[in-house]
Amino acid sequence: MSPDRTVLGTGAAVPSPSPASWALPRATGPYLTGTAGPARLTGIDAARGLALLGMVVAHIGLTSCGLTSPEGLLSLVHGRSSVLFAVIAGFSLGIMTGRTAPHGGARLVSDRLRILVRCALLLVLGALCTLLNTSVAIILGFYAAWLALALPFVRLRAPVLLALAAATALIGPVLIISLPPTLAGLGLSSSADDGNSAVLSFFIHGTYPGLLWMAYIFLGLGLSRLAWARSAHLWRLAGAGALCAILGYGGAIAAGHALGVPEPDRLVVVTPADSLQCAPQTDPSGPPSGSVPAYPGSPAPLPPLEPDPALPPPGDQGAAGPEYGPLSSSHWSALITAKPHASTTFEAVGSSGTAMLIIALAQLIATRSRLILAPLAAVGSMSLTAYCAHLVIIHAAALAPGSGNEAALWVCLALVLAAATWFKAFARGPLEHVVHVISLRATWAR
Repeated sequence: MSPDRTVLGTGAAVPSPSPASWALPRATGPYLTGTAGPARLTGIDAARGLALLGMVVAHIGLTSCGLTSPEGLLSLVHGRSSVLFAVIAGFSLGIMTGRTAPHGGARLVSDRLRILVRCALLLVLGALCTLLNTSVAIILGFYAAWLALALPFVRLRAPVLLALAAATALIGPVLIISLPPTLAGLGLSSSADDGNSAVLSFFIHGTYPGLLWMAYIFLGLGLSRLAWARSAHLWRLAGAGALCAILGYGGAIAAGHALGVPEPDRLVVVTPADSLQCAPQTDPSGPPSGSVPAYPGSPAPLPPLEPDPALPPPGDQGAAGPEYGPLSSSHWSALITAKPHASTTFEAVGSSGTAMLIIALAQLIATRSRLILAPLAAVGSMSLTAYCAHLVIIHAAALAPGSGNEAALWVCLALVLAAATWFKAFARGPLEHVVHVISLRATWAR
């Protein structure tokens, strides 16, 4: 039971609202401090808000490449927005489990149970969003799987978590490309329509394969364990992020040219540029599972795997799923790119570096003035609500990828204004509050 509070001017004590009350907590204190108070990391909220708005542009906007045009600049949201969102999801996991002083004992058990309930609710919300039948590949279910899988690691120290992130980014892409044909060669496969194959979809076959995307969760979790009180630490993080971005994107370009990879990454910084690379395209961020990504400079689809004589012909595979044969050099060459949603080590390093740079710069700005980032922080403080709301808008307005940047701008402005107005009165977003209350009530030991 929460302690009583005194009503000003009366001296009377009345019970404080229960933490698991359905009543929305009212906004008190400085703007956008929420239920965490002034210690809330506004820079993290702002970075999360930027990621959310970036995904809106990717889902609706029209982008090209060539960084001297508006459409070319907007193309930077592809892939990087969802990676930034995933890194901050890992950071949020760290906040819920103790930040720089990880919880232990009974409190850690309670944390893990609450997070598992949240994961279940994310799966439900993801399923409901899928019913809207938009062109967007819903990411909520993937987040649920990743956060649940990360629970055994929440007690690890920052250096170990960052090492795990690096190892996952290095090994994950190789497993993603080699496991399906390897399993098929062993006579092990599953139908994509079978609900029992959900784990394989979450981690291997899906739009956001966890064998790589867990690297972003580990990265965010590791960053949450670091001390951020001093600006010098944030500048070091920004420098490390910039270095990773250069190594990831520059390394893909250099390696592609050195190894003679067909259609290697290239720098396109002027317009008009290569028509094949810069034709205006759209990005569902990411594409529905099994489809070819449609974003500027997207890699060509992998060539069909060569049939394996040891496997039954396609007509005999029944419910065993797709047929896989031995990997060829063209499949391994697909790892030499940093293009959005390519699921490669180069992309992981480049996108992770970009995420670290954005987070560090946002927090540096927030330490000097919280209000400068208020519009972004407002959206980021209720990102689950905003994410689901933008899907409802896409469905209601029949928007599709490439609907136009004017439509994307209006959706972004609507989300910012709605969030900014909401936090003038309340301290927590509506869907965030529902998830908070249900997770508390489901795990509350009396």
